[in-house]
Amino acid sequence: MGTSVSLGNYEPEKIPEPWEEYQYRDLSRAYYTQSLNMKIETDSDGLLHCITALTSLELNKCYTDSEKQVTIDKSPRNCYLSALTIYMNNKGEIIKGERILTQFKLIHNPSGGTHILDSSFKVRKQKESCIEAKDLHDHVIANKMITFRNGKVHLLKKFHEYIVEASICNRRTDVNYTNLKVTENRDELNKTLSLLGISAASVGFVPGKAPVIADTAMKILGLALSAEPRFSIAEYTYPIKGPVYLDEKTKIENYERSNYNGYVSSQKVMKPTKYEKRDILKELEDYGLKIAAK
Repeated sequence: MGTSVSLGNYEPEKIPEPWEEYQYRDLSRAYYTQSLNMKIETDSDGLLHCITALTSLELNKCYTDSEKQVTIDKSPRNCYLSALTIYMNNKGEIIKGERILTQFKLIHNPSGGTHILDSSFKVRKQKESCIEAKDLHDHVIANKMITFRNGKVHLLKKFHEYIVEASICNRRTDVNYTNLKVTENRDELNKTLSLLGISAASVGFVPGKAPVIADTAMKILGLALSAEPRFSIAEYTYPIKGPVYLDEKTKIENYERSNYNGYVSSQKVMKPTKYEKRDILKELEDYGLKIAAK
């Protein structure tokens, strides 16, 4: 996440994220799309509309060296699950954006040699809403940034490509972006994308039908998308289509802060970025992140 708004000739002030203060951080990021029944705030009819929801899900596992001389692998992890979601109508217009930040803690499990959810730490949630829809659409599509009402600005990279292509698909085809991902007729899909000037390989449209994620994983994603302790199952875990991965691979990065004669650097990537077939949602399930449904 980025910077505050700039006033006049002043440079924008950096607003740090909570995970930037730790000595070590492991980052996993994946992208999803799903279609949901959702009410549009600007509509007076109160009817449900089919909305495309695109999510950038980022898991930050943060830790420091233990004072008790245990290995780093046994150190507790302070975790921040960031779910940044853009909602889009069937005209390709962005109508809403928000980020849900979920904080939880993992402790070492001696019997399994892995980490599990620390049940003594209360899971915390924070919601950040984006600016109004019309301005948000322009900021995202043209300027490759998401601006929040609290002044934060998030600069988009790979996620921007998916958002733009979803906008094109929704605006110029008779099916929405998620439906294109789950269609079984891949030849017809490739023809449609070709007519739109979209390369199937460039946006994660891999050969074969994109698999819908498992039921438990859907609930985990629903938890990540909701700031409420008890979320709406109808809205978050049983979409019209999806959720599906936008790409087969998850981005993996490892960060570290170095100490040079008392000067502590900012976090820097210490190993080459990797792309693995790693399921963040399954990983969260294995940690024991529980779902409290109505």
